[in-house]
Amino acid sequence: MIDSNGEITNLSNAIKLEVIDGSKEIISLAYGKLSDIPKLNVLIGRDYLQGEVLFLKNYTDFLVDKNKLASVIPIRLPLNRQDAICVGAFNCYGISFKDVIFSYPFPFRDSSFNSAIIFEVLDLDIIREVNRVVKSGSKVYMILRDRLFGGADPLEGLRKLSSKFKVVMVKEKEGFWIIEGLKKG
Repeated sequence: MIDSNGEITNLSNAIKLEVIDGSKEIISLAYGKLSDIPKLNVLIGRDYLQGEVLFLKNYTDFLVDKNKLASVIPIRLPLNRQDAICVGAFNCYGISFKDVIFSYPFPFRDSSFNSAIIFEVLDLDIIREVNRVVKSGSKVYMILRDRLFGGADPLEGLRKLSSKFKVVMVKEKEGFWIIEGLKKG
């Protein structure tokens, strides 16, 4: 995964993917990202967000962060019990990565869930899929660790979530930014 400066990066900052399989192929990640990623043997990036690690493991046998295999660090989310589809986290309630491993596109019918939690995945394809599977008027929470703790820029999360949801609240809690949105119309 390559950023605009030609440096190896994480999914949220990547603008292209260099695939090397006998020859070099460049895949643009500029408009909607996950839908363009093929199944890979090894995916190399840098400074992955925890939600990205959990999600990208569905696309590759080995996920390398800098020079080591990427791993998921258990993180307690700053929300009470939620009955929600959880994307990028495996420690919330409802349907989550603990129960069902899924990738893009989600294997769920339209308007199947009452709420959603998106943890450290700043991908427009994922936000579109969450919008598709939650009911009208549903609450959606995007949770990002503060940049001081290795998280993403909350303004980027706000920009991405507001592309499909009406943002009704942004707050900081226990080192996390929580952006709450409602499904439009």
